[in-house]
Amino acid sequence: MISKSEIIELIEAAEETPTLDYKEDLHLETDADKAEFVKDVIALANSGELAHIIVGVEDKTGKCIGLKTTHDAEQLNQILKDRCDPSISVEYAEKNILGHKIGVIEFQGDRPPYIVSVPDKFGGPLSSDSKKRFFIHRGTIFVRNYNINEGARRADVDKIYDKIKYVSLQADLQLNHKVSVKPLNDLTEVNIEFALENQGDVLASNVYVWIQFENVEEIVRCTGSWRDISKANNDIPTASLLLVRPVVRPIRVFCSGLVVKVKKDVNQVDARVIMSATNMRTRDGAYVISLEEIEEG
Repeated sequence: MISKSEIIELIEAAEETPTLDYKEDLHLETDADKAEFVKDVIALANSGELAHIIVGVEDKTGKCIGLKTTHDAEQLNQILKDRCDPSISVEYAEKNILGHKIGVIEFQGDRPPYIVSVPDKFGGPLSSDSKKRFFIHRGTIFVRNYNINEGARRADVDKIYDKIKYVSLQADLQLNHKVSVKPLNDLTEVNIEFALENQGDVLASNVYVWIQFENVEEIVRCTGSWRDISKANNDIPTASLLLVRPVVRPIRVFCSGLVVKVKKDVNQVDARVIMSATNMRTRDGAYVISLEEIEEG
């Protein structure tokens, strides 16, 4: 899930994008409300990238006003179930941002085109205005043009397929980890062993990984090819990895890891990770390492 600092950056930018939609509130009382939510998710997912809907923010000004209604991931995914093809699963979290509680919906559009898959049509009167009706129809492709979610034109569909062809020729690196912990007095020492896996059909060479920790007290040591670059990053615990060996599917490349210290009551390590490689678009996003139910090392 996107980090708190990244959410603040998005809100302060006060600008919606092809992968970001602001909503003052999220109404899900009627079938029409649910249909509109399905439409919005499909439109953003058809960007082919990681997308977010932030609830509790004015869409025209980007002003944070806070949640009026609360939701959960199970409820949202139940609405999307069997109404999107391919299926779309979302994550949901409520966070205190800039003095307000807001809702963050996150999902990955990694298999476009996404289309409406209801039996015929789905919808009805909107809860915000019972005189207005909204339906989605089977087979419709929605896209996001600038900050508007709308039905796709031929040019929009061509763009989606051009992106699919481009992505199919890309490496697809995933960063995995295995963790063990060692309790200290007021801290916990966490040993993180990383592995890179290429799920694409093209080899990834000149792999570079940059990881900046948000709730780590210090990096104790680096192993393998990892380097501690905290001093170069204003003493924020940060490490980097340059991997000379190409990562080829289906071989998983183990790249040693890092030992860090966190406060005793911390149950997850939060970080920002940037990954780049030849034949792969640079990725920049939040990375979470759970410490719950981890055996002591």
